[in-house]
Amino acid sequence: MFDPNSELEARYQSVMTTPDWYQTNIPCQVGCPAHTDVSTYIGLISQARFDEAYLLNRKCNIVPGVLGRTCARPCEPVCRRNKIDGKPIAICWLKRASADHREYQHRAEKPPITREKTVAIVGAGSAGLACARDLREMGYPVTIYEADAVAGGVMVNGIPVWRLPRTVTYEETTRYMADLGVDVLYNTRVGRDITVTDLLKQYDAVYLGAGCYVSNDITGPDNKIVPGADLKGVEHGIKLLAKTNFGEPAFIGKKVVVLGGGFTAMDCCRTSIRFGADKVYVLYRRSKEEMGSDEYEVDEAEFEHVEFMYLVSQLEVTTKDGVHVSGLKVIRNKLGDPDASGRRRPIPVPGSEFIIEADTVIAAFGQYSDASWVQAKELNLQVNRRNGVPLVDRETWMTNYPGLFAGGDFTEGSRNLIGAIGDGRDAAIAINRYLGGADKPAEAAEEIELPDYRRGMVDDYESIPFQMMPGLPLKDRYSNTRETETGYTPEQAVEQARRCLQCQLNIMIDPSICILCSGCVDICPYDCISMEGLSRVVKGDLMHQGTENWRGGADMIIDEEKCIRCGLCIVRCPTDAISMVQFEVASPNDRWTVSKIPMLNIR
Repeated sequence: MFDPNSELEARYQSVMTTPDWYQTNIPCQVGCPAHTDVSTYIGLISQARFDEAYLLNRKCNIVPGVLGRTCARPCEPVCRRNKIDGKPIAICWLKRASADHREYQHRAEKPPITREKTVAIVGAGSAGLACARDLREMGYPVTIYEADAVAGGVMVNGIPVWRLPRTVTYEETTRYMADLGVDVLYNTRVGRDITVTDLLKQYDAVYLGAGCYVSNDITGPDNKIVPGADLKGVEHGIKLLAKTNFGEPAFIGKKVVVLGGGFTAMDCCRTSIRFGADKVYVLYRRSKEEMGSDEYEVDEAEFEHVEFMYLVSQLEVTTKDGVHVSGLKVIRNKLGDPDASGRRRPIPVPGSEFIIEADTVIAAFGQYSDASWVQAKELNLQVNRRNGVPLVDRETWMTNYPGLFAGGDFTEGSRNLIGAIGDGRDAAIAINRYLGGADKPAEAAEEIELPDYRRGMVDDYESIPFQMMPGLPLKDRYSNTRETETGYTPEQAVEQARRCLQCQLNIMIDPSICILCSGCVDICPYDCISMEGLSRVVKGDLMHQGTENWRGGADMIIDEEKCIRCGLCIVRCPTDAISMVQFEVASPNDRWTVSKIPMLNIR
């Protein structure tokens, strides 16, 4: 395989196809913090093998049904299908399809306890559950301390029921942990019912994965808390969602202003519609292009008649009686130079102030972690300056106190479920090493040839259009308990999965029988194969030693970015020098895997 060498203009540098090269050549798997084996599970769904796809997902990311509804989808922007028709594979929604259309529940078997050392985990959210599952499968006895009455963390106290049914979260969190034999102590708040120092005395390792639940204050352009921020009718987004999710009394008026542009803001504005608000605004201080929310979520909110106002900042929460919110005074912005985050800094425009009438103002522009319960002084922990969160070594996820680990949103800040899951799985590996366990040895890499691969001759996958997620009509969306997205049908899921280019497959050309006829070059629909003279290939590497004085000869160049795995070059080759190969590898601890699930060849 070859990559263009930019420093040598139109020349090419040979690259050895090591396991690392193959792994990084699958962009969706690289983009996933949990390194989910996307290509394989999408391939399984394309054959309606939903149960196998579900189990593969659960192995990688713990909660497939949850993530299929709520994942931030970092894999999709890097999907190579974008280069074909501008639309990625619906990786997230297909994950949901594997959960929705499986035939069996697949209750987990309880792994035997084979280790004497014990582990305590604080928090049954994404990071905690991922860490617990992996440690339990390694043979450790694991106990989780959870403040809520159920497992899931933000899956149950932050994400609305109309996005994520609680039957799904219960099956994949509370029941899954019970099946695995993880001991979860519910309604037990560390810092109130038991201390961190007590845990360190009772357990050989402790992992803090308590989440990130303290809302940022409502501040103005001067970064000071705005007047009126303590009026009745001012709500903090993450706390408001917890109330609506757990059925507690929550005030949402008729005229609502939501401040922020992230996931919490989208959930708050759409929840407000479902709780009877007549008018809902979302205010964001930058432009739409710089907002953190997914474009799909913004479109869904606008479909539900949420109005977005960009380039405005809050100045004051107004009141008429000195007690209740009556409106929000704001000022328009223009964009200046980029700030430390890389986004253009909003600059207030003098004289552009105006007031929006409102009886509810919801602050939803980020959270930070409460670490007051950690006993940092007693443990002499190194902590950050803002809120005293323990600092961790990113290689080991351990604090400066031996045996005390931390991660997920608790240390990294509010992000997304899949990022926290990846952190939890990495922490499990680090904890195992700390407790004297050995890494699971990596399996030898294999290249498996797929004979008679003729996808481009029998399948119209290249022309299959992207299918949006089906959802309820507008008139049926005014419920806080009815799921808004209805999901793909089995037939739709199979068709959408067929769009995948299967990047875990690679074209191989055997130079010993290639006759340089250029037939593969002629038939390739995306010009990803070219034949280049040796003068355009960098000399001196292992592959070209001894060719320095050649006057003739050529190399076959394959551009992996362009290849759509159609197999037409295989059919065209007169000497059978070209083959389609699936690369199979399992990294240590199965954190990065291309699975050895038998795949059907397309003939």
